[in-house]
Amino acid sequence: MLRNRPDDRELALLAACLCPPTLPDRAAGIARIAALPFDADRLVDLAHRHRVSGFVEAGLKAIGHALPDPAAALLARRAAASRMQSLRNAGEEIRVGQALAAAGIDAVFVKGSTLAMHAHRTLMLKTSWDVDVLVARGQLDAACETLTALGYRLSILGGITDPVHIRRYLAAHKESEWYHDDRGTVVELHTELGDNRAAITSIGLGSPRMLVELMPGTSLATLAPAPLFAYLVFHGAKHLWARLKWLADVAALLHDADIETLYREAIALGAGRCPGLAIVLAHELFGIAVPQALLEEIRRDRATRRLVRFCYTAIVADDDAEGRLMRPMRELIAFERAQLWLVPGLAYRWGAVRSLLSRPNAVAHLQVPNWAVPAAILIGLPLRLLRRPARLRPQSAGKTAKTL
Repeated sequence: MLRNRPDDRELALLAACLCPPTLPDRAAGIARIAALPFDADRLVDLAHRHRVSGFVEAGLKAIGHALPDPAAALLARRAAASRMQSLRNAGEEIRVGQALAAAGIDAVFVKGSTLAMHAHRTLMLKTSWDVDVLVARGQLDAACETLTALGYRLSILGGITDPVHIRRYLAAHKESEWYHDDRGTVVELHTELGDNRAAITSIGLGSPRMLVELMPGTSLATLAPAPLFAYLVFHGAKHLWARLKWLADVAALLHDADIETLYREAIALGAGRCPGLAIVLAHELFGIAVPQALLEEIRRDRATRRLVRFCYTAIVADDDAEGRLMRPMRELIAFERAQLWLVPGLAYRWGAVRSLLSRPNAVAHLQVPNWAVPAAILIGLPLRLLRRPARLRPQSAGKTAKTL
């Protein structure tokens, strides 16, 4: 059960379905909660909100539990759509990987299909929206040309086309999004995996790798277990684990690992409090067995305890009509503050401020000289903060989670 929603049976059932299949008593845990009265429509909506329809469908099927027809049909449609997108993305990862290799571009795939096969041993459960691939900044132009030749188009800030603006944006950001309109796939092209020079900076193309077979005879490179875990927990913590699909991936990795060794290695790679945060959440939500001494060590840190509370609030937040998490002003400010605690030390906090002020996030920021970008971002920041809560409907009193 979620600590700030102890009576939320739908969330509890969702979490039970996300437990690794080899976890002892997983089926019994699902059956125990499913035997209680719950709102099937809300369960299906929560599964969609957390991008885990395939997991919920498989979990209920494992115990032979049938939802009422309307909810069951909707869950089945969404799970089928998720499977089709995952298969489509897997094929596209192979196509992109082969094209990059043919162009002499070193590339590592993260998240997506390689993670699905490594963590869950199947492409049929995990929802994957895009293909994430890491290349060297020195090979960025060649990678862009390769994606263009494959039929992809670059999408920046609503579709800017000025070559000077595009170059400035790519130089300032660690990633760019590429869309293939005919195939319905998206590639996120990374030149770095972290946006802060004081965190996970050693993780990249020079990190140890492993090959993951996506289809018989076809494998792609991804990060080895330790750097992969460090990257995933940092990525999840940046979003306060607001989508449980990310935590399900990490829980699957932890279940088969020496957790304490993985924890120490991730900290050594610069992941700060993020490994401990993920371990506590995976233990509390999914029942992942963790050495008691390690749990006590992690929980002694006051900032980590606070981050755990913030994560639970993010997990139960609603989506708006466009799929964006709703954060009233108080929660939005708390979310931004939490970003400063993920890694201890002033260097990380300064890095977070530097990242905020050096990366253009509007067309107007690309229309001023480089030296004026920080001022332009600062000037627009109050409006940016005020606009988001104003356009998102607040959570109803009946669904409001424990405040931050």
